[in-house]
Amino acid sequence: MGTVLLFPFFIIILIVMMFSAGDSNCDVSENDVSVSTQNETTSQLASSTDPFKSGTLANKNAKYVFDSFIHNGVTGAYAAGIVGWVNSEGGFSMIGRAEGHFGNDLNTNSLSKGVLPSVMSGYPIGKSGRAEGGGGIFQFTPFSKFAPLGSSDWENAEKQVNFVIKSISGGDWNASMDLSGGRHSFQEAVKLTDPKKSSLTWQAYERGSVAHINQNQKQADAQRFFDLFDGAKYSYNANKFQKAFGNSVNNTNNVSVSSSDDSDSFNSCDDSISVSGSWASDGSGEVHYRDLNAWRPNELPKNLKQYAIDPKSVGLSYRNNKGWDVIAWSGGQCTDLSASLMNAIWNKKGSKPVQKKGNGSDVVFHWARFFGGKISKKPKAGSVFSQTSTSAGGVFGHTGVVSHVFANGDILVVEQNFADFSGEHRGFGKYTWNYRYVTKGAISSGYTFYDPSQSGYQISPKLKTVA
Repeated sequence: MGTVLLFPFFIIILIVMMFSAGDSNCDVSENDVSVSTQNETTSQLASSTDPFKSGTLANKNAKYVFDSFIHNGVTGAYAAGIVGWVNSEGGFSMIGRAEGHFGNDLNTNSLSKGVLPSVMSGYPIGKSGRAEGGGGIFQFTPFSKFAPLGSSDWENAEKQVNFVIKSISGGDWNASMDLSGGRHSFQEAVKLTDPKKSSLTWQAYERGSVAHINQNQKQADAQRFFDLFDGAKYSYNANKFQKAFGNSVNNTNNVSVSSSDDSDSFNSCDDSISVSGSWASDGSGEVHYRDLNAWRPNELPKNLKQYAIDPKSVGLSYRNNKGWDVIAWSGGQCTDLSASLMNAIWNKKGSKPVQKKGNGSDVVFHWARFFGGKISKKPKAGSVFSQTSTSAGGVFGHTGVVSHVFANGDILVVEQNFADFSGEHRGFGKYTWNYRYVTKGAISSGYTFYDPSQSGYQISPKLKTVA
C-alpha cells in the first residue's frame, strides 16, 4: 500500500561545458571546439543520423559535445558517459528537436521552425504560463527556459551547451539521484574513469523517471563513444576544471553520500538535524528545483530547511516506531507517515484526528468524508495530499503531507516510500521519511489536498522546521 515509483515524466537531461585555457598532451584547443549549427534538409538529415559513423552530422555534434567536456578538464570516460546518456535523450541528429517528434525533417520536427513538443500535459509551467514539454540536444524542460519557440538558438549547439554551464555551475545537481550507486558530487563524478559508470551519474542532473530510463543502452552508448573518440587518452585536469567551474559546484545541492554509508549517515542525521526554527508562511520563498528532486533528511539543502517541517518535533522517531501512533499498514508505507504525521500536527480542543483508511490515492477522499469539508486542488501547508496511481506511477497511488507552498506555487512535501529515499518500497526501512520538491505544473496532474483547518483543527504549536 502506498507504493510509489518515480514519475512517468520525461525530464530533461542536460550536460555541461565551459571553455578554459591550459596545456596537456591531450588538449582540445579552442580552434578544435568549433561551433555546431544545423540547417540540413530532410534528405541530408536522413543520411546523417548515425552518431557512430564518422563524418555524419550526428557524429560531428556528438564529438563537439565530447570535446567541450574534455576542454574543461573532465576525464575522457566522463565526457563519453555524458554523450552516451544524451544520445538517447534529445540526440545529435537534430539539435533543435521538439520532444515527441522523431522525424528527420527540420520543418516539422524542430522548435526553431515553431514545432511544439507533442507531450505537454503534466510538465512544468514554462514562460508561456502553461505546461511545456522539452526540446533541444538536452531536452530542456520546459523548453522556453532556454529559448522561445521559433528561435534560431535551437539550431546552435554552442548556445545550448553554454546554457547548461550556468545550470551546473549554479549547483543544479542532486547527488542522491545518481544511478551509479556512488552518490557522487559533480566534482567527484568528472574524475571517473569508467564510461559506463559515468553515464549513470547523469541522472543526478536529469532526474527523470527511472522506469523510462534504459540504463543498459546508455552505458553501451557511453562505451562506444569512449572507444570511438579515444577517451582513454584524456585524464582529469584539475587546473582546467577549476578555471571553468571554480568552487561553484561545491554547494549544498552537491550532496555526496556513499551508498555503503546509509546507516552511519542517518545516525548522524538524527544527531545533527535539530528541532528549531519557525514555520515560514505559505506563498513565500524563492528556490529553484525541478520535479523529482528528493532528499533524505540529512541531504536536505540548506535553502530548504526553513520550509521543511520536522516530524521529530511532534514526536515521530526516525527508524523506530516511537510516536508513530496511527499505523495504516506496516509502518513502512506512504500511508503510515501520512496518517501518523497528520495525527501529530493537528489538534482540536485536545482531540487529534485519526484517519488511516484508504490507499495513497484515496486518503484525501477519506479525510474529507470523515471530518467534513472540501477536497481541494490547491495545496496548503499542513494539508494531506493524495496522488493518483497514474500520476505516481504505481498501483495504489501515493500520499504525504505538504510542508510549504512557495511564491511560485511549487511545494515541498514530506513523505515515505518514495523510490529508495525512505520506506519499504526499495528496502530502505520502516518509520522513515524524505522530502520532495513538486512543481506547480506537476501538482495539476493528479494531486488533491485536504486541509483539516476547515473542520476546526489547528496546527500544533510544537511543530517546528529543521532550520
